[in-house]
Amino acid sequence: MTTKYLTFDCYGTLINTDPVYQWIENLGLAAGLDPKAVRAAYDAYENDPVSVTPYLDFADLVRENLKHLDGMFEQQHFFESHYAECLQVQRNLLPFPEVVPTLKRWHDQGIQLIIMSNSSWDIMPANVAALQVPFAAVITAEDVQAYKPDVHFFKTVQDRFNFTPENHWHVAQGYGSDVVPATALNWPMMWVNRKHQTPTASATPTQTVTNLQAAEEWIGE
Repeated sequence: MTTKYLTFDCYGTLINTDPVYQWIENLGLAAGLDPKAVRAAYDAYENDPVSVTPYLDFADLVRENLKHLDGMFEQQHFFESHYAECLQVQRNLLPFPEVVPTLKRWHDQGIQLIIMSNSSWDIMPANVAALQVPFAAVITAEDVQAYKPDVHFFKTVQDRFNFTPENHWHVAQGYGSDVVPATALNWPMMWVNRKHQTPTASATPTQTVTNLQAAEEWIGE
């Protein structure tokens, strides 16, 4: 029997990251700043490829991002002083409500579940434990020394598991980070578009759903 694989982005697809950004907003409020502006600045820095060129581990990226907020909003050491707390917020994140039951059904069908995450190993174990399902592999940016959407990340995993269009789907929320590079490699792509985002490029996913459970219509036995 052919082994079937599902690869997943972690944050925003399986794990709800909203508490991180709410925490960032709360820090902004505590500093007397516009919380939405602080959140937007944090998000923009995190998603800018320049921020991770050359490569640095995710925990270090978080610290640099907080230092960037200090500089941008003239806060001296305020944001960076909360660095350890920020990492703990990341570790305490929980799955979306439908995620664990859906993952368990796929696992029970014998599908090999693989995480591909822009994270590092000082954070990832807690997030994986929250998902309550055995994974065939958890591959982080730290492992491949590159962040999605770098195609090197995708090719590394593809070569390791010998993905084909017949044995594999990629499931992810990030359009720029996942949909664009996955479709460039002709991966069957399930876009979990929870927030009804508009595509920012011409890449077209194979299917689009609004939560993980809805993906079972196309993926599974």
